[in-house]
Amino acid sequence: MKNKRLETIRNLLTDNTIRSQEDLQVMLKTKGYEVTQATLSRDLRELHVVKVHDSVQGYRYELPSTQHKINFSPMAFTPECIKTVEFSGSRAVIKTYPGFADAVASVIDENIRSGIMGTIAGDDTVLLILREPVRLDDLIGTLAYYLPGIENKLIS
Repeated sequence: MKNKRLETIRNLLTDNTIRSQEDLQVMLKTKGYEVTQATLSRDLRELHVVKVHDSVQGYRYELPSTQHKINFSPMAFTPECIKTVEFSGSRAVIKTYPGFADAVASVIDENIRSGIMGTIAGDDTVLLILREPVRLDDLIGTLAYYLPGIENKLIS
């Protein structure tokens, strides 16, 4: 069922201009798939779908092309894509420039298991839920390995 749903999402994104998850949910429902927003977000992340700027009407979702394969390696990120990082208790907020939050969250989810329970990404913000107890110095070092320059974006 999941593989068929993912294939349906690929087809919908290929054949339509989709600007929001809500629009995609409605289209999926017409195809017989009733999914929650959380499930849809996971599906989009698994497919490495990105939001790209459309000069006509804002942003739209797009599948990675084979010619422009998204590279989620540490070298894919420059310090400029991340604005700030702020820790508070068992949470952290990473502010990015528009369109980068999903990719940043994907790098964290795919590579960092210790210290982070999970992430929630919007267009320009990533919420990290931290495991307790977590040593922030260790976590910052790990984040810096996968997201070079992040250590310079910390807000005290």
